[in-house]
Amino acid sequence: MRRILGDTGQMLRFNWKNLMLFHVGYRLAAAAVYVQLLGFSMEFSLRRAGYSYLTLENAARYFLSPWTLPLLALLAAVGLVLLMVEAGGLTAAFSSSIYSLKMTPLEILTQGIRSSAQQIERKNFGLFAVVAADFFVLNLVCIYRTLTHVKPVNFVIRELSGRPFLYPAVIFFTFLCIAAVIPVYYVFHECMIEQKCYRDGKIRSRELLKGRYVQTVMRVVCPQIFLIGAAAAVYGALVVVMAVFAVVFVQRDLQTAFLLRAADWGEWVVMAGVSLISAPVYFAGLTVQYYRYGHNQIGREQFFAVRSGGLSRRHGLLILAFAGLAGGLGLLDGALNGSFLASSLAVQTEITAHRGSSKTAPENTLAALEAAVEEMADWAEIDVQETLDGVVVVCHDWDLKRVCGVDRRVSQLTWEELKNLDAGAWFSVEYAGEGIPCLRDAMEYAKGKIKLNIEMKYSGADSELPEKVQRLVEEYEMEEQCILTSTSLDYLKRVKEKNPQIRTGHIVPAAYGNYDMDEWVDVISIRSGFVSESFIRRAHENGKTVHSWTVNDKKELERMRVLGVDNVITDVPLLAREILYREEAAESLLEYLRMMFS
Repeated sequence: MRRILGDTGQMLRFNWKNLMLFHVGYRLAAAAVYVQLLGFSMEFSLRRAGYSYLTLENAARYFLSPWTLPLLALLAAVGLVLLMVEAGGLTAAFSSSIYSLKMTPLEILTQGIRSSAQQIERKNFGLFAVVAADFFVLNLVCIYRTLTHVKPVNFVIRELSGRPFLYPAVIFFTFLCIAAVIPVYYVFHECMIEQKCYRDGKIRSRELLKGRYVQTVMRVVCPQIFLIGAAAAVYGALVVVMAVFAVVFVQRDLQTAFLLRAADWGEWVVMAGVSLISAPVYFAGLTVQYYRYGHNQIGREQFFAVRSGGLSRRHGLLILAFAGLAGGLGLLDGALNGSFLASSLAVQTEITAHRGSSKTAPENTLAALEAAVEEMADWAEIDVQETLDGVVVVCHDWDLKRVCGVDRRVSQLTWEELKNLDAGAWFSVEYAGEGIPCLRDAMEYAKGKIKLNIEMKYSGADSELPEKVQRLVEEYEMEEQCILTSTSLDYLKRVKEKNPQIRTGHIVPAAYGNYDMDEWVDVISIRSGFVSESFIRRAHENGKTVHSWTVNDKKELERMRVLGVDNVITDVPLLAREILYREEAAESLLEYLRMMFS
């Protein structure tokens, strides 16, 4: 076993640069394509089913919708093909290394595509089931942690986590997958390298494994356990480093929120790293064992005849780099402009800073938006209305006396007159001179930094405010970063008729009436005192999310967390994050480090 592990390490080192270029580039490009396809398919199927969001309560009816299962089957097929291309490329690359020959990234990709096409042509569909089981076992921990961040699956996990049978059941299911994979452990090489059908490859794999099942299982499981342990150690070290950074460089009231957010990002980074490493480790070990046990004498000409020889290594690297760049840009676009998938499946209760961070800076100003970003709010709620000359501006009150000391209405002044008023001096001397922003300025600042809940103040049935706000959202391509809310259902209907992709929220003072049934509404925004478990269940059954306002009290924040509201609108986003995502370990670590550095 020691010898095989040593050979596996040598195999990984032999061509590691080309392997990593292929693997990172391919993962980025494949992830970008698949995430976009997944988001489009889910949005399409949800709309067809009559829902805006997928929740635990409406999941059964969603999956019974006529569009859902065909789209899920298509997504599964595309996902399996993408996994097969990766498996084929890695199998070819490590088989090449047996002969001390290096494959370029483009050759690895080309061979993966060709091998996958051959398996489909030969109807080796059993191999696709094997690759699905393999990648499930390899990424079990990452899959579990991802699912805990995805709704409505997380609700099921949370409900089952208290049951004594859950973890034994997961362990049992994992070993069942391993037991199913081990007998066909060498089928990749038999089908992809030896060009056999799946049935013959399975028989040959069992012959090679005869008398070696226990050591094979150990060689599969032990490296993966080592990787998980190493990842846990790296994550722990990252948390300590981030905690030290928070204590030394971050102001005290931001430290807990900073550490919780940073630790969450750190977990995603570590999981991505483990996922990238686990597959090459697995296929390298698989290849070493296959050639050692099988004593194969495949000629170089036979194997490398299928390699692509028409492009140079430089061209291959350029093409692969382009694919990686395209994939990276696709993921970056989702990060900057938002995505339907993320907004629909995000599990955590999100936090909206009311009128910006209105306890830190003057409400509905750019300074309040900046404070909301600094305090790590997910959303900022702002109020908009029109000036005399039709410019959409950010202001809550109809008159300006409270925030500007001017006894005039917003609608009585032009934008030129309004923008020179002081909307910050009333709050503190520090913000003297802070002006009322127009919505365009607010969106320019917020794009890629924070999502916006834009409340359209009702200005009468003849007002063009809904259309103006809608056009601005489209102009800045912020459909996935904005929710347009109003007390007026007619305003929301007009927005939806112009652009169904823009999400709308109905602001209601109490839980009376059938607000959750309206087709023009995606979000129910309601006073927190009227939020109950039955109200949330009913809204979720109809595919609506619930935003509760204005939640500033610790006990009320705790109640919202227990009830599982989708979003809390608060004047104190820092407190909300500490209450909603409180982790005793993080707080204890911070306290310990504060004592050390005091």
